[in-house]
Amino acid sequence: MTRQDQAAGAPREPGADAALEAEIAESLRRVESGGIPLNAERRLKELQTDSGSFTSDLSVSGFALCHQLGLQVLSQVMGSSIYQMGYQPSTGWMMGGSMLTELSAISEAWNEVRRLALNRLEQEATHAGADAVIGVQVRTGAHDFAQGAIEYVVVGTAVRRKDAKPNASPVLTELSVADYANLKRAGIEPVGIVAWTSVFFSAYGNNWMLEPSYMPGQNYELREFTQGVYAAREQTMERLGLQAQQLGATGIVGVRIGHTVRRQEVSSGPNAQQRGGVVITFDAIGTAVREHTGVQQQSPKTTVDLSI
Repeated sequence: MTRQDQAAGAPREPGADAALEAEIAESLRRVESGGIPLNAERRLKELQTDSGSFTSDLSVSGFALCHQLGLQVLSQVMGSSIYQMGYQPSTGWMMGGSMLTELSAISEAWNEVRRLALNRLEQEATHAGADAVIGVQVRTGAHDFAQGAIEYVVVGTAVRRKDAKPNASPVLTELSVADYANLKRAGIEPVGIVAWTSVFFSAYGNNWMLEPSYMPGQNYELREFTQGVYAAREQTMERLGLQAQQLGATGIVGVRIGHTVRRQEVSSGPNAQQRGGVVITFDAIGTAVREHTGVQQQSPKTTVDLSI
């Protein structure tokens, strides 16, 4: 029975409900192990044999440039994960504890939800027969249906070189088609996406009750918070460098940095005094690249716009 027949209210075939339940159970099992649902895998595999139309988020100029580069556009691909953050203990934040502490449970949650989403993006690209995914976009957010849950979604366009066999591990990049083409011409090969998030808590210094509102008319730097931003940044960039080394990269391009600072009060128990400070979240994502030696650089061409 086709899906159209089901939608029209046609009688269901015997055993159809059991087959559907079995497929749902198998899809859930795959998601639990970091995979993608069966229907998504089935649709993407059909793209390799079906002559139907494809979807992509490429612009008209980007799509035309793909043809010039010999890249076959296969499909829009996606990776998604909704993740529950674990409990972050507050022991050690109070007086006598460290003024600067990484909130490891929150850091780990953001890095794991990203890893799951990127892995699923790579799986979709593999099932589509892609060599690479270009123009990867990141969307994050929180939901009210689960307190403390975060969502990470990555979307891109799967492509394949017409003269190459599908790669077992498609290369993920945040690069636009134009940037991808420029790197190729320069003899630089994208090798994958690198990313990390670090979350730190920085407490008020000196007197834990001290806040700017109690010192009117005086300018001063909140040095504890400045130090916290630097600590989060240095850890994030260090992890990016380690990931790039593991991929055999010589550098990282197109790095996008984001950070937030929000006020937070914590305590070590229901009857304990609260301590004020800020939670600093610092994240970075970019494309690792590897330069090839012996590639002749193309000279730039001068273009004069006569349309004005």
